[in-house]
Amino acid sequence: MIRIPTVVGWVVLVVVCALTAGSAARAVVAKRVSGNLVFWDQARGFNSIVANADVFSEISPFWYRVLADGRIVPYTTSSGASYVDPTILSFLRSRGILVIPTVANIIGGVWDGALVSRIIADPQLLAGHVNALVNLAVAGSYDGIDLDYENLRASDRAAFTSFVEQIASALHAQGKLLTVNVYAKTSEPGTWDGPQAQDWWAIGRAADQVRIMTYEYSWSTSSPGPIAPVNWVNDVIGYATSQIAPGKILQGIPFYGYDWVGQRGTDLVWTQAIDVATRFGVPVMWDSVSASSWFEYVSSGARHTVWFEDGSSVDAKLDVTRVHDVGGITIWRLGGEDPGNWSAVRAQLGDGTPPPADVTAPSVTITSPADGALLAKKQRIDAQAIDDVRVARVEFYVNGSLLGTDTSSPYSVTWNTQSAKRGANLIEAVAYDSSGHSASARVTAYTRR
Repeated sequence: MIRIPTVVGWVVLVVVCALTAGSAARAVVAKRVSGNLVFWDQARGFNSIVANADVFSEISPFWYRVLADGRIVPYTTSSGASYVDPTILSFLRSRGILVIPTVANIIGGVWDGALVSRIIADPQLLAGHVNALVNLAVAGSYDGIDLDYENLRASDRAAFTSFVEQIASALHAQGKLLTVNVYAKTSEPGTWDGPQAQDWWAIGRAADQVRIMTYEYSWSTSSPGPIAPVNWVNDVIGYATSQIAPGKILQGIPFYGYDWVGQRGTDLVWTQAIDVATRFGVPVMWDSVSASSWFEYVSSGARHTVWFEDGSSVDAKLDVTRVHDVGGITIWRLGGEDPGNWSAVRAQLGDGTPPPADVTAPSVTITSPADGALLAKKQRIDAQAIDDVRVARVEFYVNGSLLGTDTSSPYSVTWNTQSAKRGANLIEAVAYDSSGHSASARVTAYTRR
């Protein structure tokens, strides 16, 4: 019998406790459900989380990237603002949903495998990178780190394995989790460099979860075809269970599709696909072999072929999850998906119970200007709004006329008082939650020309 040292046993206990911490939030499903929240569709993705919070055990916000020197920084808007959103974090934690942010090597819209290759091959850079990842998890009070490093070379295999083992050990020492995204394959070492760089058996021993990307069977520069044909998904997951403990496996479930012209595909989500099919008046077809939806249309003389995921295709892939009894699913990605996807998840992995109704209205306070204030020139109006689920927006009115709307905290608009009537003016802020409940606050401010 192998005796586990006391400190290692404590770390294992911490990890097990963390992996079960989300059970209250996902009471309607029997397996783990992880969702990827991408920064380029964050508002819509968060709406999906709010509407289905009962399903999720963890969320991985796609917020961070690695630099050439091994440091970790947030992805930012064109104005330099971070996508890291305290409101989202607060909501997830209030629901007992683990927050395991993704760190990726997308640089300028491209997966930069060479950047990661240099880091993991240099002992000094590697040590600094491991420290940066651990510091991110600890400083952010995250539950762990999700690694999504893609386009590595086959020759990186040993170095990548060593890196995964080191970061797993370092995170576990802090009571944090490690999840690793890997390419799909049906045998070792794989058919091209990406999967060949990933040793499933070794990664599965070190990491707490292995998230298998069982999608991109057809991709943006391939011929049109299904994103994740169910027979292929079954083969991939069947092989995975021979290499990795089934409880550690999260099967990738795509919620997206592609619109191809020739061999150039543009990604789209279900709402966009249905809108295109409706606009061009073409029927959506069902391919029974791959268990996928598709259609064709002609625009500006070019023939388009669209393959995409919906509730029926997701349901077929969830059959694979149950048959192989793996730990759960990881969804790429949230936002704009078929509502039927969630029905399939609840029916296949749980008892079909719908999410609890949101019955509580938000609260709102105007923090500036103060009631009775005398205003001149341009004046910022600030409001504070909170809700037990999510504040969807705050509308600002002056004397009954809509001045502006803000959808993210801190909520504010600017009012040019030079166009206002002289004397008393009624300022009102109305907050709405994601279920349409509202609350308002009012102050009276005075202007003079």
